[in-house]
Amino acid sequence: MNQKPLDRIRFEAIEAYVLGSISAAEREAFEQEMARDAALRAEMELQRENTLAVELGGMERMLRSVGAAHAGDATKWDSGWSQYLKYAAVVSIVLSGAFWMLTRPSANERLFAEHYEADIGLPVAMGATDDPAFADAMVAYKLGDYAEARGKWSLLLQAEPTNDTLRYYIASAALAMDDVAAAIPLFEEVAADPASAFRSKSKWYLFLAYMKTGDITKAEALPIDDDPTYGERAHAIKAELK
Repeated sequence: MNQKPLDRIRFEAIEAYVLGSISAAEREAFEQEMARDAALRAEMELQRENTLAVELGGMERMLRSVGAAHAGDATKWDSGWSQYLKYAAVVSIVLSGAFWMLTRPSANERLFAEHYEADIGLPVAMGATDDPAFADAMVAYKLGDYAEARGKWSLLLQAEPTNDTLRYYIASAALAMDDVAAAIPLFEEVAADPASAFRSKSKWYLFLAYMKTGDITKAEALPIDDDPTYGERAHAIKAELK
């Protein structure tokens, strides 16, 4: 993928993907290849941006030409109505592409989405406490009602402010609700506790939370690369961010 210039076969494959002129099977194979090859993904994004730039430039020239051709002649607008419908369709397509350019996720947001999966929670019968309120909240968490679980655990945390299990699962519920700002300080507390059984998991989710917020400096500085469970994945993500 480091050839300069890009070899013709690879260029044509990228172009076909960007233009949508390949079959579903070919598209799936190409996307699988991109998942393994960061350089290929970067080349595809560049080609997509170049294509959109050309389309936007062409749209501008087309609108100027139409305006000049029909300036001061209202009768032509009626006689050429079908032609303007075609122009409108083209404009709609190009503007859709422009909208995609403006709203597409950043690299760190994309990596977060690819790697984030909510913690599955504890088996209710084997909860960290015998408190039925904790178990009830865990049931809500497992059912995807993160707001209810978070609220119930937060009440319990007021009575047990140093409980690492509560802090970890409140943070997990907050992250699942996309409340990253609330999740990060709780994950930081548990990740800094060498006695916590949730320390390793907290580092992983803290790493992902930093990435989601775009705080790449903190993500890269987090000591997680040597973690036996998450280290390899974290290292691979860091490599993609460079």
